[in-house]
Amino acid sequence: MTASDWNWLLTISGTVASVAGVVFSCLAWRQAAKAKDAAREAVAAVRIRSLSHSFSRWAVDARDLLGAMRDLQFADAQRAATELLGALSHNRGWLTELRQSTVGIEEVVRLLDFVNNYLSDEEVFFGMRDRLVQDCQTIYKKLSEVAGAIDAKVEGL
Repeated sequence: MTASDWNWLLTISGTVASVAGVVFSCLAWRQAAKAKDAAREAVAAVRIRSLSHSFSRWAVDARDLLGAMRDLQFADAQRAATELLGALSHNRGWLTELRQSTVGIEEVVRLLDFVNNYLSDEEVFFGMRDRLVQDCQTIYKKLSEVAGAIDAKVEGL
């Protein structure tokens, strides 16, 4: 082989290698984009599952609050209302991401704030007991509904 044949062969080999490099780079880029989308979906699924667990726990806390109200346990009711209000207020950022599933949360927070205010004085607690029990039933119902809606969403993932 002459020198020009070698140059031609090396040029063709270099061109094929360059084209192969571009093709493999495009394939790698497409796979990376798919991996990025899968990672986003995984993050969303983990958040939803975590939120589902939290709502189930908050529904249990609301049931405990309702029980304390019915049994006239002022200190337990006061503690439960404060903890539940704090938990819901702390997690409002997550709740806005799932706006469709958490429509009633603003009402729950408003009712909890109302209940919490009336639990600041034991005399008011005993005077407003029936109204507070109704509000606590509503809180428990709404939290249970939201927990069920989010659980259904989790099942769909």
